[in-house]
Amino acid sequence: MSSEINAGLEGVIVGQTVLSNVEGDIGRLTYRGEPIEELVKRDFPAVVVWLMGGEWISADACRELDLWLAGEAELGAIENRVLEQLSRDTHPMTVLQALMPLYSDAPHHSAPSWLNPDWVPGLVLGARLNATVRVWHNLGTQGTVFALPDGLGFLEKLLYGINRNAPSAEALQALNTTQILQLDHSYNAGTFAGRVVASTQARLAASLAGSLGALSGPLHGGADEAAVMMALEIGSADKADAWVRDAMSKKIKIMGMGHREYKALDPRAAILKPMARKFCAGTEWEGLMETLVEVEDSCQAVFADKGKEIYANLEFYKGAVYLALGIPERYFTALFAASRVFGWVSHYQEFNQDPRLIRPRAEYVGR
Repeated sequence: MSSEINAGLEGVIVGQTVLSNVEGDIGRLTYRGEPIEELVKRDFPAVVVWLMGGEWISADACRELDLWLAGEAELGAIENRVLEQLSRDTHPMTVLQALMPLYSDAPHHSAPSWLNPDWVPGLVLGARLNATVRVWHNLGTQGTVFALPDGLGFLEKLLYGINRNAPSAEALQALNTTQILQLDHSYNAGTFAGRVVASTQARLAASLAGSLGALSGPLHGGADEAAVMMALEIGSADKADAWVRDAMSKKIKIMGMGHREYKALDPRAAILKPMARKFCAGTEWEGLMETLVEVEDSCQAVFADKGKEIYANLEFYKGAVYLALGIPERYFTALFAASRVFGWVSHYQEFNQDPRLIRPRAEYVGR
């Protein structure tokens, strides 16, 4: 007789963490006990340090770290040569996963003196990944890498490099908020994949490459790109309800709707939805945003008829924010990785305090 199998590991506790807590029943997300609604009021580098070490740094230290990370967000000769050889059709997530094992984790510049030296390699790898997103975007859209002025902050450099002009304070704050919202999310698929690799005592870059592979899938990080492509396929808000009902009748999954952990509204989506509406208003993306809203409303109506509830998750409206910031849909998941990489680094450090090889069993059902 077959034993009970939980292929998706729902509800299975496989470890402990102090990094982030997803309380899906009440729609709450915290990093080290701090709610996401408060964290988005801070600067991204400060929240990275909070996640990694559980301490808040001063404004001066945050600025120092911001500039240091920006300085580390440059590729070396080897990485640049690899990128030059790749087909420009290669998806950004494939590029990131391919390059991660090749990055040098040695800093270009001296790290801030107050920074824990154990953090430096992971922060450098995260900065290199951010550099790759910018450089690959430039190569794919312009054929050359856009030269940037000195003195830019970390996220400022990324957005400036993609748009080829200085971002407004409002645009930079929107990116800051979005990247903080997706910095960590407990034992999601990408994080757990990285922990499996780390459990073999593989080096950090190998663990991060495993996480990148998991994140690339449409059931995980790739849902942001899929949701926008869905809205473009629908075409307009007035067609959304019929499209949703037809899709549900055919049991087609609507990307970005629902979440395995959240039974209440995803708190990240609660922050992103009004931001997306604000940034899309009066732009070429306003119609797409209204289509997404109608898709969510229609999904909720269909589920309500069945006595159930469903809500949009982080990925559903994030793409609209990115589009309004000038980021093409092909790079959405790469921007996700540009934030989540620092969460993966934090988990790698936490797991390696007491590592144990992850080796589940399978029930053999063959001949």
